Amino acid sequence: MSFTRIVIPLLLAFSAPTRADSFDVNMNNTAAQFKLGMSASGIGDGNAELQTRLLYNDNSDLLADAGLMVKGPGGGEEGAAGLIAGGGIKVLTGTLHQPTATHNLLCIALGGEVGFALPTAVPLALIGEYLGSPKILSFSDSERFNQYGLRLEVSASAQAKIYFGYREIGVGIKDAGSFTLDKGSHVGMSVAW
Repeated sequence: MSFTRIVIPLLLAFSAPTRADSFDVNMNNTAAQFKLGMSASGIGDGNAELQTRLLYNDNSDLLADAGLMVKGPGGGEEGAAGLIAGGGIKVLTGTLHQPTATHNLLCIALGGEVGFALPTAVPLALIGEYLGSPKILSFSDSERFNQYGLRLEVSASAQAKIYFGYREIGVGIKDAGSFTLDKGSHVGMSVAW
C-alpha cells in the first residue's frame, strides 16, 4: 500500500474533528513522523495539549498514537530561558511487518520531556524525551514499548521551530523478540498558529 494512501486519510481523519493548533513533521532517510496538536486549555493551568502522531518507515511499519501532554507551570513560555518539563499519557497502536509475520501493537504509554531553554539571541532549547509502556500496559502482540530521544530546537519565528535530534523507537513482541521502528538522527519543523 502506498505511503500517501495511508497518511493522507489518517491525517484528515485526525485533523477534522480537532481543529489543530500546531503541526509538526520530522524525518530521516528511513522514517517520517507527523504530529497534530490542539490546546486543551480547560485542563490544568491551561498548559495541556491533545496530541496525535503518525510514524511510517521504509519497512511499511505504521505507529499511531493519541494522548494528553501537560507542561509544568511556566514551562515552555515563548522567549523565556529556563527549565522546560512536562508529562502525559498516550494510547499507541500500529502494525509491524516482519518477513515471516505481521504483528499488531496496542499500548498505553506514560512519558514526558525535560529540557532547558538557553538565553541566547536566537532562542534555543535542548530537550530530552521518553515514552514507555511496560508489559502490564501492552496488549495484542506487543510486550513493551520504548521511545526516547534528544533534540535541539531553534526558533525560526514566533510560530515556527526547526529542530535536529536523535530518536530510538523499539517494541517487544510476544515470542518474537525486540524490533526497532526507528533509530537515528532526524530533522523536523514545528508550526503553531
